[in-house]
Amino acid sequence: MKLKGTIFFSAVGTAAILLTAHFAQSQPPAAGPGAAGGRGGGRALGGARAFDYNDNEGWMKIFNGTTMDGWAGNTKYWSVKDDSLYIHPSCEQPTGTTYIYWTNGEAGDFALKYELKGTEQVNGGMQFRSYLTANDDVAFRFPPRAARGGFGGGRGASGGRGAGFAGGGGRGGSGRGGGGRAPGCANPGQPPSRAEMAKWDLNGPQADFDANNNFTGMFYEQGGRGIISGPGHALLAEPGKPVQDLGTIADKATLDSWFHKGDWNQFMIVARGHTTSIFMNDHLVTLFIDNDPNYFRAAGRLGPEVESTGEYWVRNIYLKRF
Repeated sequence: MKLKGTIFFSAVGTAAILLTAHFAQSQPPAAGPGAAGGRGGGRALGGARAFDYNDNEGWMKIFNGTTMDGWAGNTKYWSVKDDSLYIHPSCEQPTGTTYIYWTNGEAGDFALKYELKGTEQVNGGMQFRSYLTANDDVAFRFPPRAARGGFGGGRGASGGRGAGFAGGGGRGGSGRGGGGRAPGCANPGQPPSRAEMAKWDLNGPQADFDANNNFTGMFYEQGGRGIISGPGHALLAEPGKPVQDLGTIADKATLDSWFHKGDWNQFMIVARGHTTSIFMNDHLVTLFIDNDPNYFRAAGRLGPEVESTGEYWVRNIYLKRF
């Protein structure tokens, strides 16, 4: 995987370089210039080598691909299939919004690699720095919704993301979708109650995903600010201000050209301090600098989330703590 997101001006470029410095330091020196004075093979400016996504040396594999050991979720819906954590919300068997999380600790500053595939209208993502809303006794939780008044758009009735794509988000809260009766089939099922699923519910940041690539790679905040911006932007959050859009990384057409619809997509989340970068298939998709103490979480749980309808696979999950 080559980290080749656009560097659109110096401040954001510097942040992106700092985020990937850990990986560059672990690589051997690049080859020197060729005889004609050209750059060495595959060498980036400054001599750093392209990041190899498939090199797992120094990474911890946190899903073994065969069992759900180390993971907690509702096994009525989640299982292991095709070497993946697998779930299939459908019209006949809707799941509402549901989670499965890694039980062997939390992660603060880290990089997380994983591959994800989805079909139909399925919608979800990877939670990180999150907390169990029912069970975790954590020092910091998001403000109650009535107190914060809502930030970005919420989820629609069928689990789709709502409006609020501008930097700073539209007003309207971060409601939870997928809870209604699923339409579109002869025998629509009844989704589980929120009380039934509550023991697995997570609040916190998420690297988003949807099978139709409308939200894939954006920073979504479950239980907090909701949609802050669509994918393809660098963002800055400060207390008492709307979230600022620092610049565009990629437009929708470019994001679509990077996305593998109906096939596997490779993701990496890099979280160091207040800065999170989300990469998809060799490209930086979102950079978020979160300096708002009302919402920033320095550490927490990891785990996939899903809603709406369609098949959903997550495999090859690797963690590297900094």
